[in-house]
Amino acid sequence: MVSNKLKVLDEGKNKFVPEVIEMKKPQYVYDFEDEIYVMNTAYHKYAALKTQNASADKLNEQFRICESFKRNEFLYSFLFETEVNSKVEFNRIAKYYNIIPFKPSVMINISPDWSESKLNTNFGKTCVLKKLIDDYMSEGWYESWEYVVECGSQGDHIHAHIVCKMNTQRLKSTESHLSKGNHLQQLKKYASKIKGIQGTIKGSGVQKTFLRTEKLVADKLNYLEEDLKPEGHKNLNIIPDGRVSGCL
Repeated sequence: MVSNKLKVLDEGKNKFVPEVIEMKKPQYVYDFEDEIYVMNTAYHKYAALKTQNASADKLNEQFRICESFKRNEFLYSFLFETEVNSKVEFNRIAKYYNIIPFKPSVMINISPDWSESKLNTNFGKTCVLKKLIDDYMSEGWYESWEYVVECGSQGDHIHAHIVCKMNTQRLKSTESHLSKGNHLQQLKKYASKIKGIQGTIKGSGVQKTFLRTEKLVADKLNYLEEDLKPEGHKNLNIIPDGRVSGCL
């Protein structure tokens, strides 16, 4: 499978972007492992004090510290563990912190071939491209999305970048929909019914990138912000109302 993590289809060209250092686990799991470390250290210190025949005051103080961890039943259940690697436990830890577990996302980039269109204004092209995206989003594959329509570095190539959070109620079918390229077929189908963008959606002009970590999602959402784009990716100007958010 081709990886597009270091490339973004922009203005009809594959442009390289800075590498994102991905975490193997969600940040909240690393935070929880830090809590485990503090708890374990307390118990090891108590054991060391007992072997050293420390004073009763020091032993009692350290014992009270250890006993305080027992009141946190979830944390205490990980006593003397050092790492958490189970995805089942990841979800339990997310609940412990009142965090909504990470949901897979996808970035879809669309660069229409406007030579197939009779539209000659950025306004007209922006309107039909936004309608195309909104029509596709209405199918329910994604529970929320952010997208931006841009004009390119020369101001003459209307294209879009979309970051979509997959619908977890139909996650397997959404992943299959994307893997099999059905998103492209659906975009072509909707485009065929919208005057001005008919025939402009082609395989070479649509790119998808699965986003399976929080870091990747954050990086691609940053890409939608003009001020956060790397050099060589900036647009001549910002399209009015080109940034759109939506949800089911």
